[in-house]
Parts: sequence; structure tokens; C-alpha cells
Amino acid sequence: MTFAPNEARIRPVILDLWAETRADWRFVSERLAQAFREAKQLHSSERRIVAETIYGLVRRVRTIDHCLAAAGIPAPLPGAPEITNKRSHIDLVAYRVLFEDLPLIAAMAERPDVPWDAVQHAFEDIAQHDDPVIRFGLRHSFPDWLARELLTELGPEADAFAAALNERAPLTVRANGIKTNRTALLPKLAEEGIAAHATTWSQHGLTLDTRTNVFGLKAFKAGLFEVQDEASQLVTELVAPSSGTSLVIDACAGAGGKTLALGALMHNKGRLVAMDTAYHKLEELGRRARRAGLSNHRWVVVDDDGPLPPEVHKYTGKADRVLVDAPCSGVGSMRRNPEARWRLAPDFIAALPDIQARIALRAMPLVAVGGRLVYATCTTLRRENEAVIDKILSQAVGAWERVSPKEILGKAKTEGIISDDGFSLRTWPHKHGMDGFFGAVLRRKA
Repeated sequence: MTFAPNEARIRPVILDLWAETRADWRFVSERLAQAFREAKQLHSSERRIVAETIYGLVRRVRTIDHCLAAAGIPAPLPGAPEITNKRSHIDLVAYRVLFEDLPLIAAMAERPDVPWDAVQHAFEDIAQHDDPVIRFGLRHSFPDWLARELLTELGPEADAFAAALNERAPLTVRANGIKTNRTALLPKLAEEGIAAHATTWSQHGLTLDTRTNVFGLKAFKAGLFEVQDEASQLVTELVAPSSGTSLVIDACAGAGGKTLALGALMHNKGRLVAMDTAYHKLEELGRRARRAGLSNHRWVVVDDDGPLPPEVHKYTGKADRVLVDAPCSGVGSMRRNPEARWRLAPDFIAALPDIQARIALRAMPLVAVGGRLVYATCTTLRRENEAVIDKILSQAVGAWERVSPKEILGKAKTEGIISDDGFSLRTWPHKHGMDGFFGAVLRRKA
């Protein structure tokens, strides 16, 4: 390949974005949205190239830095206050050479000051590195601590998992059951030039075959769908509320993606309570709920720790379902947020299980006898999943039992996405094409 004909037009945007991104590793999606609001001159195809290039650079930066350093061009110091456009340009050309097959002669024309043959040789030499952790980290562009974690957890599957995290995630939406269904949504999307197909496991999901800004579609503005990964949709199906369920609590609602899905499963009946510590996220839930036509919900701001507020405490022992979609490392969804691998730190991961258990233990008294608590994360790390379940069962007040997802979703539906012990939902990007999620169900016994 060579550089695209419009590369010169969009290059200043790419270089500025990349310099800003690697300086602080802020959420790429937010930074792109801001940049596109300012760069109104860019066409949709140009925005797509900008976004895919920035995400590619984020995913591959460690490999790029290693190969350039081997060729005598050291990486910027961590926390450098300013990354120059010269360095950003070198990074961009290196990315094209190493991962998009840009010929060395074209790279030399772009940056004659870089020994591109040495860069390419360094890339080829990664496979021969003696240390398996460093070799894995350089090949897949992960920090060593996370490379070690994945190798320990996944063994022979670690390579396939890491490779999947470096791929572009599918664009999946959930048909809003309050207003439509996915069969009826398909022609609505087709009217706007969007092709899609039904998801394999989620009963309400569609994967879009056409890349577009979905938030500009008439169907989205009309509240006919929400963007939501198939694994996330499955978590709400695991909660399994129905129109006859009287009280459902989403204990870590955030901006309400799963709250909206739960409300649709409840057909706007019963009571749906969304809790979170962030007021601005719950405000966003309110805006999304209005678009979706959700009317059976209320939201409550809670503190990080301590007792629940009176308006939630009054539901003690009354909730049919409680969802604890716990804050986590997000390792399973790093296709969507690849910058997370550079923001996360080992001490943060080490602290998470105690936080997750504390949140779940605080929510458990809300569950009625015979009711169920669903613990979920978008990480694949056992210390945040199975180990947390063991911990909360050892500390919970009252009698609890594990419930197999097969009992809720059926044997056919859970085929291939259930853990070996049969008690957890487990999804993987390299196996199922969706984010890596964990879901476990606990039932309160009399």
C-alpha cells in the first residue's frame, strides 16, 4: 500500500490527536468526538480513517516504540509534557510499515531520517526474544505486568486472546423492545443504508455490517436501538426480569446501558431502580431513558461506601433481582478501550477485588428470599470474577446458593459460553466475537 490520496488532508488531525493521546491516555472515544466536532470539514470516510488510525496507534504503541528504539530513535519519556509532531509523524509511518504493509521505499520518502530496514528487522526479531513475557508484550503491545497476567491465566490461549483484543470490535446494537424488535428494526436500518445481521446469542442484538456514525441515524434518534455489545446484552438476559417482576435494582448503573435493557425486558412494568455514585452518569441515563421511552425507572445517587441512602434501604429484602455490574479492570473490553492497557496499573488491579466484594455485599441484603443477585464484570481475570464470588459467599449474611445460567437461559442458549463448572457465563472475544464478560447468579434461600 501507499498513503491514501487524502492522507495529506487528514494528517494534521491524526498527528495532533496522537500527540495528545499518548501524552495522557485519556479515553480515545471522547477525544475523537471532541476533535470531530471541531474538524467539521472532514467527510465521514476521512473521520473513519482518522479514528481507525488513532486506535491502531494506541493498540500497537509498545511494539512501535520498541522497533524505533532498536533503530536508534528512543521513545518519549513517560509523562512527557509534550509529544512533538515530528515524533507523531515517525510513529504514524512506523505503524503503516509494521501493520499496514507500507513499502520501505514509501516510508523512506516520508521520513528519510529513519533507518526503516532496521525498524523492520527489529519487528521480525521480536519472535526470538528469550523472555516469554517480554516476547508476548512486544508482540501484542501490552505492558509486561499485564502480559504476565494473561499468560498465567490463559496459557496457550493467551496469544489468541491478545490478538483479538488488538482487532476492531464489532458494532453491535440492541433493539429497544419498548418501541420495536430486531426483526422490525432491520428494514428501518436498511432504509438508512445500513446492513445488519442478528447476533448469535442475544435475542435482541444486531451486528451492523456497515460502519457508520450510528448516533446520527433517524432510528437511533427515535429510540429504536442502543449501542451495546452482545456480551453486555447477555448479562441483562441473565438477570431475567419479566413484566411480572415487581422490583429490579441495578446497583452500579453508570450511564444506564444495562438499566435500559432491563427496562425493555420488563416492558416498562414493575419498578426499576438505578444506583450509582456519579450524578452526571445518572443524568445521562435520564436523557437516554427519555429517548428510549423508559418510564418505570428511578435513579438514586449513592456514596462509594457506608450504608445505602434511605430511599434504597427501604427496599431491603424486597428486590426480585439485583444486578451488580461491578467496576473492574475492563480487560475483556479492551478492543473498545485499548488505551486502558496504558492507564491501568498493577496496584489498581490488586485493589479491585476488595472493592467489588464490598459493593456486592452491600447490595445483597436488598434481595428478597427466592430472589437473585447477578454479579457481572467485563474482565476475564479470575481474581475479579470467581475469586470475588467465593469471597462474598464466605461473608454474606443469610443462606445463598449458586444458580447455573442453564437454569435461566436454557442449555441451548448457554452452549459454548458457560464455564467448565457450569455456574458462570463466560464470553471471549477470540472465541465468540464479543467482549470478555463474566456473569454469576446467586439465589437467596429461605
